[in-house]
Amino acid sequence: MNTLRLQHRSAWMKHLVLIAGIFLYASSGMNAALGAGVSPKESLRGLQGVAVVIERLKPDIKEAGLSEEKIRTAVELILRSSGIRVLSIEEASLTASFPYLYVTLNSLKAKSYDFFAYSFRLDLMQLVSLTHISAQPKLFTSTWNRQGVGIAGIDKVAGIIRGIESDVKDFANDFLAVNPR
Repeated sequence: MNTLRLQHRSAWMKHLVLIAGIFLYASSGMNAALGAGVSPKESLRGLQGVAVVIERLKPDIKEAGLSEEKIRTAVELILRSSGIRVLSIEEASLTASFPYLYVTLNSLKAKSYDFFAYSFRLDLMQLVSLTHISAQPKLFTSTWNRQGVGIAGIDKVAGIIRGIESDVKDFANDFLAVNPR
């Protein structure tokens, strides 16, 4: 009987990995800066800082102990400790490109098991202009992004933040490479 449970659990974990992969694929998009032939790192040049926006989490992952505030604290701590100014939304709106780091976490809780499949994405959103239109309307688009997927036990959801932190450190390194302090 225990062998059957382990096989069933193993099969379920494979399904969770597949679902996480589908989340990542569905949430991935072409980076606008890459589409224009500009490196994502270059799109960070000249920024004075960034605001941080965390998308609302699903209730089930909140019940397991993760919160928007915990993610925000981790992200802002890395940015500040790297010497990157964290702007309020109001401050960011006063800049030409209105830059903000947008953090999205999608999660799916397995009904019969204590696991979450998840995907996360970090996007630096900026206002950009369409050069082929004379009035040059501005649109928000992602000019830099990273993403990841995984599975976390219900008692280990705080570990999801480590993956996000790793990508925020990549962002900070890219930011500082084109904006030396």
